[in-house]
Amino acid sequence: MMVTMYEDSNKDDGNGPQNGTGSVSVRLAELKGDMDEINRVKRKYPMKIPRYYLDLIKDKDDPIWRQAVPSKEELEDRFNLEDPLQEEDHTPVPYLVHKYPDRVLLLSSSKCAMYCRFCTRKRKVGRLQQIPIEDVFNAIEYIRSHEEVRDVIVSGGDPLMRSDSELEEILKRLRSIPHLDIIRIGTRMPCVQPSRITPRLVNILKRYHPLFMNIHFNHPNEITSESSAALKRLADAGIPLGSQTVLLKGVNDDPQVMRELMQKLIKCRVKPYYLYQCDLVKGVDHFRTPVESGMEIMRSIQGFTSGLCLPHFVIDGPGGKVPISPQYVKDITPDQIIITNFMNDLYSYPGVRKGDERQLFNKNVRKIGIALNLKKSLNEKDRFDKYAEFDDLETANAIRLALENTGYEVVLLEADNDFIFSLKESNVDFVFNIAEGIHGESRESHVPAILEMFNIPYSGSGVLTQAITLNKSRKKEILDYYNIRTPKWQVFKSTNQKLKPDMRFPLIVKPDAEGSSIGITNESLVFDIVSLKKQVRKVLKDYDQPALVEEFVTGREFTVSLLGNPPKVLPIVEVNFNHLPDGIHRFDSWEAKWIFDNPDSPVDPIICPADLKPKLKAQIEKVAKQTFDKLGCVDLARIDIRLDSDGNPHILDVNALPGLMPDPKMNSRFPKSCYAAGMTYDQIIQTILNSALKRYNLLLDPIKDRNKQKGDKSKRPERDDAFDIIATVTESGSHQASTP
Repeated sequence: MMVTMYEDSNKDDGNGPQNGTGSVSVRLAELKGDMDEINRVKRKYPMKIPRYYLDLIKDKDDPIWRQAVPSKEELEDRFNLEDPLQEEDHTPVPYLVHKYPDRVLLLSSSKCAMYCRFCTRKRKVGRLQQIPIEDVFNAIEYIRSHEEVRDVIVSGGDPLMRSDSELEEILKRLRSIPHLDIIRIGTRMPCVQPSRITPRLVNILKRYHPLFMNIHFNHPNEITSESSAALKRLADAGIPLGSQTVLLKGVNDDPQVMRELMQKLIKCRVKPYYLYQCDLVKGVDHFRTPVESGMEIMRSIQGFTSGLCLPHFVIDGPGGKVPISPQYVKDITPDQIIITNFMNDLYSYPGVRKGDERQLFNKNVRKIGIALNLKKSLNEKDRFDKYAEFDDLETANAIRLALENTGYEVVLLEADNDFIFSLKESNVDFVFNIAEGIHGESRESHVPAILEMFNIPYSGSGVLTQAITLNKSRKKEILDYYNIRTPKWQVFKSTNQKLKPDMRFPLIVKPDAEGSSIGITNESLVFDIVSLKKQVRKVLKDYDQPALVEEFVTGREFTVSLLGNPPKVLPIVEVNFNHLPDGIHRFDSWEAKWIFDNPDSPVDPIICPADLKPKLKAQIEKVAKQTFDKLGCVDLARIDIRLDSDGNPHILDVNALPGLMPDPKMNSRFPKSCYAAGMTYDQIIQTILNSALKRYNLLLDPIKDRNKQKGDKSKRPERDDAFDIIATVTESGSHQASTP
């Protein structure tokens, strides 16, 4: 097979690179290339490889091969378009594209030193004879007649396929246009044919400053001693160099490869400019990668190497380039901006607030009661985990101080047998509810029911939701109804019941209406019928309630905290069980949560934010929001999730009254997520309060209230929540945030 190439020679007679012929079939054959396949593809999409670039190929299908050698996949693309950027629709005169208001693209050549297999202009390049120079001059006259154009990109094909004399004439005519400030040349010659960058060419180029050059490297192996020397000649001539790299599957879709490429470019005085998501060009679909891959690559560059190495990750479309980046900006409110760094740590930067924007004293709510159950001392006959859900005085006082700091009078209300009398005597206007209740399988609904009976507003979910979320089997019935994944389950009311035939060991045995891992110990994981019956018997006897038996899912375990209405997902917690000693099973048992996770433990099992790929993170957030909604939760909730062997999220449990212990060392999961979002403890409590007040239409907007008092008719834009300070931590879907 004979293929037109360019000689790898520094010889130049002033007419550009010399055409020649040479056989590459031997080189491709020794690399086991399918010559019939290559010939079939190149009849539609031409092939040309410079000898220099051909010699960079080490193996078939290596990153250099994939960019240069035709593949049968080019003919199998039934999805993409010949002209996805709609350049033809923005071509007022031949060989000129005017898409942006102040800049144009001048197509000065229809030929390239190499025909890249992923080319955006695959429909044109290499199929035509060279563009007549007079047509290029006519396009330049269009620029001269349009004074809004201040920037021209000289491209093609490759403009350096023109002879030196032709190229100089093009530059001379462009530079004579008074309103044209900047000339840019787009070329791949330094990469595929570096011998074209001769001293004579460089001397011509530097006469037409300000002149910039956009070059194109896709892989570190393309940066050789020859290409480095070519780049040095250009940089020494004062020509600013920027790289335009395309993200290509099997070429550079690897964070380490891309980081190495960007570092090598900087060393050659080339500023990484754009990282392009592969265009939707006909014949190129096999090169496309998920957008998430590009965002992960950007995250791997940001912070792990110099900021000089950071390109703009963009998707080019008919309407122009759109920057895509990891979502470093998580939320912006009048109070603060929440941002994350390259390690996914979150930070709060306070907003600039005017003095008259402070929250005024709430005239409708002056006195708040905190309904709670305080921990008690255990008697000898008490079960060891009897008061595990109850709060200690430190938590009660922390909540009280947070509310008092907002300007409210606060009183503690013990949710015991005297709660009704204490409530009536307190004359509170609102109740901040963290009470677990003291008796029965619906105990968490008792305080909300009493408050509704007395028409007193309160924070947190209502009567029905609190009853359902405490009762595991009823909760799972609802999840099953809405096709929300939860482990397969069965309720045992006696040890005589038979296990359903579709239930598979290992199984976990739990009390049907408990929280805080009460009744879930290391022995709760059972592997046979004998141990199953033993554990069911223990639950029936010790906890006086049915036993929930569910299949054990074996993947990673997460806790998702949600805050506000509609809920915002806070940084996700992962529970790591690798520190547990032999004999302790890897799940959130009493031992794992209360014995091996304590302030004195040398290992912190809580990872927050969890290290999650964008797709999985989006799945977890979606199912958490669905669960929050379908169970009727409001204000706050914590949802426990575990992955199955296929990586699918399953709902383990839902806590509509999550613990609010203020000490970070105690690893209370809900506050842990809030702290990771950049919130203080006072902000956590105040946000829960304000979410509830807004539900009852009790949250005043101080500016609107003041304007109303003054008779001010002017309007200002309303915020979704005037005092919502939580961080929106959602990285799924389209990421349009700018890189800080």
